[in-house]
Amino acid sequence: MKTFETDVAIIGAGTAGIPAAIEAARSKVRVDVFEQSDTWGGPAKGGNGVFAVGSKMQKLKQFTYTKEEILRYWMEYTHNNVDARLVSEFINRSADTVEWLSEMGVDFSDLIAYYPGAKYVWHFRRDGSAFIGDILKKTSDKEGVTYHMQTKVNRLIMDGKRCIGFEAENAEGVYEVHAKAVIIATGGTGKRADFVKKETGWQLGEEDPDTDISVFPHFCYEDPTTAPKLGVELGWEVGAMHTRLMIDSFASIPAPNFGPGGVPAQLPWFRQPQNICVNYHGERFIDEAEMRNGAFMGNAIAIQKKQTGFMIFTQQMREHYDNVGMDYEMGNVHFMDDLTADEYLEMNWKRGNQDIMIYESLEELCEGMGIDRRLIDTVKEYNDNIKNLKGDPIFHKDPAYLMPIEGSRYYVARFKRHAYGVMGGMRINYRAELLDTQTDPIPGLYGAGNDVNCLYTDTYPFALSGNTSSFAINSGRIAGQEAAKYAKSH
Repeated sequence: MKTFETDVAIIGAGTAGIPAAIEAARSKVRVDVFEQSDTWGGPAKGGNGVFAVGSKMQKLKQFTYTKEEILRYWMEYTHNNVDARLVSEFINRSADTVEWLSEMGVDFSDLIAYYPGAKYVWHFRRDGSAFIGDILKKTSDKEGVTYHMQTKVNRLIMDGKRCIGFEAENAEGVYEVHAKAVIIATGGTGKRADFVKKETGWQLGEEDPDTDISVFPHFCYEDPTTAPKLGVELGWEVGAMHTRLMIDSFASIPAPNFGPGGVPAQLPWFRQPQNICVNYHGERFIDEAEMRNGAFMGNAIAIQKKQTGFMIFTQQMREHYDNVGMDYEMGNVHFMDDLTADEYLEMNWKRGNQDIMIYESLEELCEGMGIDRRLIDTVKEYNDNIKNLKGDPIFHKDPAYLMPIEGSRYYVARFKRHAYGVMGGMRINYRAELLDTQTDPIPGLYGAGNDVNCLYTDTYPFALSGNTSSFAINSGRIAGQEAAKYAKSH
């Protein structure tokens, strides 16, 4: 069989793989990247920005978050169910990575907190500027990295317990790649809906709108039977630790209406804490102020009938939002700003979408959206509590957010769950070494990005936004440095 020799071989040319390639190449070793598709950068091209603590931008803005503070928050959030040493390494390196990206030409415009109370740790890329992935690719080309596109990996090759390469396949046939170190950075398992269903029980896509978790267009392989092996599958075959998968999901109006905060940017009314949120039974199921955190709201929706919630407000409330202002804004996150709110609603109805509707009465709303008429009693109880008790004795919503649901025009949006991606499956240590079932490193084998992102247990921490892409870049950098170091010594 034909063979190919290199020092560091990287599987995946995405947000983790390219930074790994840059760092390895800068360590003066030969680096080859193998990508199964015909495009590089991954579907998000590095995302809209990155999480970091202690950056120059934060200091200039007087955000004096400490690494200790964020680490403690992280470990409390996950109940110490994640590798604290890896989290610490990620946090400690994060500010340097912002500077590393800035030096390459990434244009960071602002710091963003995803919701009131969240941390200003999301270093946001300027609208219209070059994508992070594009800039990284250009840098890797200058460093002499070689890319092998439309090349899938069939299996890893082991010499005893040590990884020494893999079997690759392209249009010309099957061949072996012999490498001193291998990095798996294939972007997670979300591309394979069948695999995710088997591992989690949740279905990605929209085969059944009542139960499935929607995803971005072209997110999943259309035909899993012809898809290349996932990085996680490659690792499991050679004894990598099997960790559970986490779907990075949030509450969202279904496609094509998802957007920042789970709603189109033109319709931020639907994520305000003054609204009322009910299920198909016509009953409230959460303090509506939780809408600020899309992941938490998504968790609450996931256990309702048909995994659905409905956010409702009135014309009177809309006028309050338009004239007085809204409590939950989305900072500098902009999409489709050329449309007004009413123009967006008109466009939505013209395309036949009924997830966002307006009705003249609660009775019409119940019939139109399929909600039990108990909603009428729920609204009366809610309004009576506001007027008579000056409070919400059921969920104890902040009195500042209590506003009666009354009038002659009712706005309603159907909320489901939408997925950014799927994380985990394998585990690394703080040196990005892939671990076996005994938590021992597998010699010569490294991991980076979503394949090994086991840092959140069951829910993405929206308080620390920009985290996924930041972990991919930071873990990629670590993997590239450590793999190059290993390659030089073997």
